[in-house]
Amino acid sequence: MPFQPLPFDPGTRYVDVRMMGVEGFGAIYLIDEEEKAIVETGTSNDVRAILGAIREFGLRPADIDHVIVSHVHLDHAGGAGFLVREMPNATVYVHERGHKHLVDPSRLVASAASALGDMASEFGTMAPIPPDRLHAVKDSEALDLGGRVLRFLDSPGHAPHELTVLDEKNRCVYTGDAAGLYFPADGILIPITPAPAFDLELNLATFRRLLDLKPRALLFSHFGPHDDPREAIRRQLVQYPAWSDLVRRYLKDRGEDGVTEELFRLTCAGAKTYPHDFLRRRIRNSVHGLAAYHERMEHAARGG
Repeated sequence: MPFQPLPFDPGTRYVDVRMMGVEGFGAIYLIDEEEKAIVETGTSNDVRAILGAIREFGLRPADIDHVIVSHVHLDHAGGAGFLVREMPNATVYVHERGHKHLVDPSRLVASAASALGDMASEFGTMAPIPPDRLHAVKDSEALDLGGRVLRFLDSPGHAPHELTVLDEKNRCVYTGDAAGLYFPADGILIPITPAPAFDLELNLATFRRLLDLKPRALLFSHFGPHDDPREAIRRQLVQYPAWSDLVRRYLKDRGEDGVTEELFRLTCAGAKTYPHDFLRRRIRNSVHGLAAYHERMEHAARGG
């Protein structure tokens, strides 16, 4: 599939790599400036589609100067180690807390397999990246592409190694997973709160920081541009605490499967485009993460 431009910025494009076999779930962004950048690398299973889209656009993989990953979860950074083998001139930009996991991803892959259970295969694997091909990003650091500047923002909550990226030219924000999941074909926006490190209060603070930026659009990794950022962030400021509270109140009696079904009924039951089983798996992942979050909070409250 070819890269398609944003309606208001032909220099920024995105392609649907049909992540996990689902249309409208995995977006990879290409910024076509003096220096070329891609934002996100998908899973290891998406590498061929990304390389094909770059070539179809008229670039060689060697023309890519910068590869940006929002965080080191496998559906965002899994392709990075494989892509850089084909992109000899590219540097990979990653949050400073995620740098070590791209140098040696073995612990991350093992942790993901444990957290994801029977969903692990659809997230693929990772390959190590030589340290001299990596750049550890700090909060507010800038990357000048020669025509536009990207500003990296520390955005914890979803994960401690989460970045969002502000494009200072078009005023769009690449959200990674910091603002949840967007399913545009069905108009669905839901939280994503994975184990083992989701933190509700930090994620709410990230939402408030994003609101303060007054972005023109949110560029979701899952999936695509959302042109009403204020409405989207405000909705998530309500949904994240609501999901957390529902898990806290009903997990013991209903279990993770029962809570998943209730959240699906409340948010996704009307989906006509996205497969219902696929949406349930996304919600199940968040329920599991919220269960782990509440267990940590209770342990801390007991002085553990």
